[in-house]
Amino acid sequence: MEQVLIKADKRNSKGKGVVRKLRAAGRIPGVLYGTHVEPVSITVSARDWENITRHMKRNVIFDMEISDGAAIDKRPVMVKEVQRDGLGVNVLHIDFFQVSMEETVEVEVPIHLKGKAKGEVLGGIIDVHLRSIRVECLPSQIPEELTLDITELDIGDSIHVSDLSLPGVKLVEHGDIAILSIIPPTVEKARGAAEASEGAAEEKEKEE
Repeated sequence: MEQVLIKADKRNSKGKGVVRKLRAAGRIPGVLYGTHVEPVSITVSARDWENITRHMKRNVIFDMEISDGAAIDKRPVMVKEVQRDGLGVNVLHIDFFQVSMEETVEVEVPIHLKGKAKGEVLGGIIDVHLRSIRVECLPSQIPEELTLDITELDIGDSIHVSDLSLPGVKLVEHGDIAILSIIPPTVEKARGAAEASEGAAEEKEKEE
């Protein structure tokens, strides 16, 4: 599991005015919390954050160094939430969650499809139900992604959560949930026609 160093400063002052000044100075306000952990208000450099996260994958563990001006406190953390402005460009606030390397965490892992399914070659359509999957494991065992080889799937075949096996990782999703299916083209056409019909009905109601 990738680990990255990020430096933070402890923040004692609060309020909208203080936050505006911090952002103007190139700092992003945030908070660090966790199980049995007292919340700490912090700031991180906007430039450092951009450089670190530009090519960063999901579920990275940060070695966060928190400075209060006199001492540095180092903790393992993960990103819980990133708040952005209305345009989705500028980061306004970051929530960090302190983890224990000896305790499991629940995270979402992206699903990557590998290969071209037999059924797709025959005209079938890949119907994806899940693009990520929830798992529980130790922070050091979090997969960067889950790769599914779909090469041998024919029309009518599916992959369910119960078909997966990840050593050291507990799947949180219910086993009966389908991750993806290869459906006949006729089913996709029928679905498209039904959606088009519903859309036309809605437009007619608006006109009336």
